[in-house]
Amino acid sequence: MRRGNWGGSEELWSQTASILLAQGHTVAISNSGRPAARVRGLAAEGASVDRRGFAQGRSLRRLASRLGHEPMPGRRWLRKVRPDFVLVSMSWYLDDVPIARTCQALGIPYGLLVQAASAYRGVEPRNYEAHRAAFAGAARIFFVSDQNREIVERDLALDLARAEIVDNPFRPDIEGQIAWPAVQQCFKLACVARINFDAKGQDLLLQVMRTDKWRSRPLEVTLFGSDEGNLRQVRETIDLHGLGDRMRIGGFSNSIRDVWAEHHALILPSRYEGNPLAMLEAMMCGRMAIVTDVGRASELTDDGVSGFIAAAPTAKFLDDAMERAWAQRHDWQSIGTLASETIRARHSVTPAADFAGKLLA
Repeated sequence: MRRGNWGGSEELWSQTASILLAQGHTVAISNSGRPAARVRGLAAEGASVDRRGFAQGRSLRRLASRLGHEPMPGRRWLRKVRPDFVLVSMSWYLDDVPIARTCQALGIPYGLLVQAASAYRGVEPRNYEAHRAAFAGAARIFFVSDQNREIVERDLALDLARAEIVDNPFRPDIEGQIAWPAVQQCFKLACVARINFDAKGQDLLLQVMRTDKWRSRPLEVTLFGSDEGNLRQVRETIDLHGLGDRMRIGGFSNSIRDVWAEHHALILPSRYEGNPLAMLEAMMCGRMAIVTDVGRASELTDDGVSGFIAAAPTAKFLDDAMERAWAQRHDWQSIGTLASETIRARHSVTPAADFAGKLLA
């Protein structure tokens, strides 16, 4: 994992590590920067944690390459822990994974766990060989959506039919549907995602919501999530177009149950995804989702039946999906109930335990 950041892409490997530790297996973690609280928790459970300077390591590798030396990042750590298998968790499919090269050189089998890929951003030519070699040399490859697998196949010109699709964990406090909030003066949508236009597409939602037809409808949208670069633009766009009575900023919430106790549906206008926890959790809680056709959305949601899917991450297609959803607004509760049943039929409720089993198989 990189630095001390933590997000949905870290949940699967960390929860799996905890399960493996409880089963008596040895777990060693290579962590860049200051360890996050969850990593410190794993250390308390018995995992060994190695802290590395990832950014500095990349600079040194580039320098060594120019001098004609082939560096082996992580060699000292790998020789110390002597793993039977190395899992490389990639929040983004084009992450730099130099340890794959070291594993290959030392004869250590490794696997790649890919959490997100975008059909609209490709590999840079100068990095093509390194990325291709990392995937080609992996003993196991795991994706959280088949669409992501297809994107990587296309971008790296590889046959990844042997790759496995795995499920992501969700918050443990979600056990069943949450009581439906009364519709008083308006219907309420929640956009649960970090405030980042490039990934989560809140700018598309702002563009749609400032049109005349949406201004005139009793609909309120609240943006929940931490700022990852675009919160100021959100605030200033809301002020510029006078959207204060339609668009609200809810900040980061520690309780997803509190969010869904007050909102009727999820809207997630992402430009790319893997298997978004916000969608999983909304459906588990009995709320339908209005989402873009990225990542695993169309695998877990039936368009027009258990949710609504925008054909592509553009304002035009998002508006279309919202329009179709609005036409059935009085059925949102029953659609949400169906979404809850659908997600439980298509997605594991014990994904970390399942993944641990796969790694040990």
